[in-house]
Amino acid sequence: MGYQPRIKNNICTNAHPVGCYYNVYQQVQQASDQTLQGLQGKTALVVGASSGIGLASRIALTFSAGMDTLGVYYDRAAQAHKYGNAGWYNNQAFEYYARRANKMALSCNQDAFQRNAKDWVIQKLQQSEKQIDVLVYSLASPKRSIKGVGDYISAIKPINQTFQGQTLDVYKGEVRDIEIPSATHDEVDATVKVMGGEDWQAWVTQLKKAGVLAPNFKTIAYSYLGPDQTQQIYGDGTLGCAKAHLHETCVALDQSLSSMGGQARIGLLQALVTPSSSVIPSLPLYIAALHQEQRHVNKFESTLQQVTRLFDEKLFNEVQSKTNLRLRVDDLERDVEIQKKVTAILNQVNANNLHDLIDVSALKQDFLQQFGFAYDFIDYGLKPDPLTPPAIQDFSQLLGMKKAG
Repeated sequence: MGYQPRIKNNICTNAHPVGCYYNVYQQVQQASDQTLQGLQGKTALVVGASSGIGLASRIALTFSAGMDTLGVYYDRAAQAHKYGNAGWYNNQAFEYYARRANKMALSCNQDAFQRNAKDWVIQKLQQSEKQIDVLVYSLASPKRSIKGVGDYISAIKPINQTFQGQTLDVYKGEVRDIEIPSATHDEVDATVKVMGGEDWQAWVTQLKKAGVLAPNFKTIAYSYLGPDQTQQIYGDGTLGCAKAHLHETCVALDQSLSSMGGQARIGLLQALVTPSSSVIPSLPLYIAALHQEQRHVNKFESTLQQVTRLFDEKLFNEVQSKTNLRLRVDDLERDVEIQKKVTAILNQVNANNLHDLIDVSALKQDFLQQFGFAYDFIDYGLKPDPLTPPAIQDFSQLLGMKKAG
């Protein structure tokens, strides 16, 4: 059997070290080909930096903008006879490439909700005599523990109605019907507690109190609006309540930062293939159709391209950033003609015609590669060393061959 992905309910519980390193390497090379002006030597903090949008943000800030970074993530580290999570391997690779580029790359593998993680960041900033110019809040967690209170578990459910629809098993490439009952009041409150803006505000407040925020400091948290077909399970559900709280928090933070010339903003991205989005019911099917139609008309952007455009055209564009609390780069998703085609597909698709209407193999590959799988140069019939270091992997020739066609 070798070393194959272990997947249940669109959650991958293992990772291949070499594949994860290559995933990061590719993004580093792509980011190095882009330049974000006026940010060289500044310092950024990314909370939720291990994978998906947070990882792409940290790569863009380091290799496109030339910034030093600190990252907070919470993943299982590899041991001699035990594999780590994808986020842990991603972080090892990121640190290796960042330091080779002579950039500070400090990482904290702790629960970002806890005070210890915030204290660690403050201590490292004080020791290095640096201040934070940009804080990216990209935390996606299913649980939040509060000392003396208990655990809050988020729930992805509709509100005041039962959701009936279809979802996609990404690994098996199968459509199945789902029914999700309405959330209870406690589930709504818990989801807001985990995925709302309370912890984002706590990070900014504690960093500000410690005096480690630079003048004209900017902070951004990511959100999603989406079209009509995602609203019942997203915008009108528990996730929508959490995002509404995040937006309300943004307004309060922006006001509190105004005295130091600071800003708080919401970044509205399009639907992307990430470990987090893959577990939202019905969303993988929608994303598969969306990305297929975007690729057909050359309007597809990777996660790295999305965040790079957000930084370049919105967050660090003084005109855009000053006049808009919500910075939108979801315009390609909202394209009217693309949405018409996606809607037509979703209205027809079922278990029998799925592969006639949607090339789900593209989504499966995008999903698996985030965990180091589905790369044709890796022999998955062999088990890798859990502690394989990124330094022994030379991907330069491989990437050159891919560019050559």
